[in-house]
Amino acid sequence: MFEWTGFAKFWLWFCFVVNIIVAVLDVIGFFGALVVGGAGLIALCIVAQICMLVGLSILLFKKQKLGFYIVAGTAVLNIVLNAMSGSLIKGIIGAVVSLVILFFAIKPRWNEMP
Repeated sequence: MFEWTGFAKFWLWFCFVVNIIVAVLDVIGFFGALVVGGAGLIALCIVAQICMLVGLSILLFKKQKLGFYIVAGTAVLNIVLNAMSGSLIKGIIGAVVSLVILFFAIKPRWNEMP
């Protein structure tokens, strides 16, 4: 089994750490929203972050294509959630750009992944 090296390793770890931070902030926001109302959308964001972390973990540690497919599906879910919160363009740009960078980072090892 191969090891991630170079930019692919950096990008996977960067995405993993950033998504952990976002998940923690979403949980904090959820508890704040419980006080003032409107926690439903934030709860969906937390679920999306957990799915993203699962996909990144599978890519980073198990080195399987399934992880990329989960990340891509979660990116689509994030676009929908951003549309619901009123920031569709920001959601599309963030999801598409990060997914394209991820794909090109792991592309050299794509055929080696189960």
